[in-house]
Amino acid sequence: MRLPSQLKTPLRSYWSVAGNDTETLWWPVSTNQQQQEQEPSKKKKILLFIPGNPGLVEYYTDFLEEIHHNVPFPLEIFGVSNLGMNITTPASTKGTTSGKLYSLQDQIDHKIACFDILCQENPDTEFILMGHSIGAYISVEVLKKRHTQRITQVVTLFPTIREIGLSPNGVAFTKLFSYLPMSLVSTSAGLLSYISSPLLERLVMLLTGQTGPCAKVTAHQLLHGSVVKNCLFMAKTEMKQVRELDHDFYNAHAHKFVIYYSRNDKWAPYDHYEYMKEHFPDHEHLYLCEQDIPHSFILGKRHNS
Repeated sequence: MRLPSQLKTPLRSYWSVAGNDTETLWWPVSTNQQQQEQEPSKKKKILLFIPGNPGLVEYYTDFLEEIHHNVPFPLEIFGVSNLGMNITTPASTKGTTSGKLYSLQDQIDHKIACFDILCQENPDTEFILMGHSIGAYISVEVLKKRHTQRITQVVTLFPTIREIGLSPNGVAFTKLFSYLPMSLVSTSAGLLSYISSPLLERLVMLLTGQTGPCAKVTAHQLLHGSVVKNCLFMAKTEMKQVRELDHDFYNAHAHKFVIYYSRNDKWAPYDHYEYMKEHFPDHEHLYLCEQDIPHSFILGKRHNS
C-alpha cells in the first residue's frame, strides 16, 4: 500500500490478529522512499516494532516517526500494542476490555501471529524486528519460531532478555507484589479514570514528570483498571519466564542482532552488558550507550531521537 502525500503519519487503526483487536500505528512507504525503492540496492523493508511493558505503542510515536523520517532506505513500520491494552476498540463500544489477563507467552504468540500476517501479505520483503525492554525478548522469541523466514535483523533496545527477576527492578517488583494485592493497585488506577481529563493529565505530569503526548497516553490509556491489571499480570509472568540466555540460539544468529544497553538501567543492568560482552566477544553490534539514556527513554522528550 502507498501513502498519499497529504496524509499525516502515523496512521492509526485496530488490526484484527487471531481474533484480537490490536492497536496499530502504521508508517507506509513515503513518497520520497517510493522513489528510492526503484534503486536495486534500496528495496523496501518492513519493521515490526514491539513495545515494552506497559505495551502501549502510542508511547513510541515520536521515536518511530524519527526512524521513519531518517532511515536511508524505503521502510514501512508497523508498531503494535500488547494484548489487553485496548480500552476502546471497534468491538467494544462501552470503552472496556474483555477482562482477560494475558501472559508473556500470550504476547509472544500474538506477535508471531502479527508477523505471519505481514509475511504472507509481503512475500518478497525482508523484515526487521525491533523491541524495547521485554519487547526485545518477544522479538527474539519471534525469531526463534520464524528464523527460516525473511528476518534480516533484530534490534533490541535496553533488552530484558535474561534473568529479569534478578535485576534491581525485578527484585523490587517481586517483593512489592508479594505483599501488595494486584487487585488493589488496578482498582486504585481504575478510580483515577473518573477524574476529568484536564485534571488527570495535570496530575500525571505532576507525579511522573511526563509531558505532552506521553502524559496523555498515561492519563487516558494506561490508567484503567483492566490495563494496569494486565501490565502487572504480564510482569509477574516475565519474572518466571525470562531466565537463562539461550546461548546456542544467540551463537547461531548473532549476525542478526543489534543489542543496545545503558549503564544506569535497572531492568537490564550494566552487568548484563558485561555478560554479553564476555560470552559473545566477537559480536559486532553490541553497544553500551555513552549518554546514559534511561530505560524508559520514550517518556523523556530529549531522549526520544
